[in-house]
Amino acid sequence: MAMKKTVLTITLLAALAAGCAPKPALVPTPDINVVVATMMAATLTAVAPTPVPPTDTPAPIPTPTELPPGTLNEEFGPDFVFPNPDWSAPYDATDPTGEVKHTFAISVVPDFLNFDLPDAETYVYTFYGKEMPADVVIEASYLINGSRSSEAAVVCRKDAKSPTWYEFRVDHYERAGIIYYFNRKDPYNNPYQRLAYAKLPVELFKDRENRIQAICKGNKLSLIVNGEPTTSVEDGKLLGAGLVGLGGFVHKQIPINVQFNYLHISPQ
Repeated sequence: MAMKKTVLTITLLAALAAGCAPKPALVPTPDINVVVATMMAATLTAVAPTPVPPTDTPAPIPTPTELPPGTLNEEFGPDFVFPNPDWSAPYDATDPTGEVKHTFAISVVPDFLNFDLPDAETYVYTFYGKEMPADVVIEASYLINGSRSSEAAVVCRKDAKSPTWYEFRVDHYERAGIIYYFNRKDPYNNPYQRLAYAKLPVELFKDRENRIQAICKGNKLSLIVNGEPTTSVEDGKLLGAGLVGLGGFVHKQIPINVQFNYLHISPQ
């Protein structure tokens, strides 16, 4: 009997000891999203290219596009200056004898080549210095201060050594003419011959630019104003290559400012 009690006591003590022993700590289950993100970051790091250290080598300067022969795109914007090595000094055609001197100036104002004409009966030109083909289309746009005493013109086939050219002139009396200028040095006569003269088929703008297009092709000369054919004529006095140019003129109502925005030339 005593033997059984002893065995029972030992068994109970063993059970109590087992129940009081500390339980092992729970290990948390890993977050699958964190595991995947860690693996992807490691993979990207492994395949990422080695960064190239910066160098001091400058970027290549683009080669300017050369215009085809006989082409001119002159914009009188912020990069244009006057006097300009590509353009002639102002030429005063008022008096072929040179006895009468007028005050005038050609300068650059924002986005325009400005002919400032404070004296009455003044005719001023400037010519682009590179010879253009005989057959060309000339296009220019201009602003004017609204006076009916002002005129604007474009020129083709100007002889480089003498004041001889064809001129396409528009005045604010809404008329247009094609002129052969030859400077006969006679103070009592105009130094030009009017080849064609017509009333404009369109009204000139007074608050924005007007557009002149002149066509010199063979012996035919044509003038288009604001998109409308105005007048044309055939003449064979000047058939060769020459200079192109711009002109601004004033008669009695002064002062006048004739302002050109651009001059474009293309061969025919």
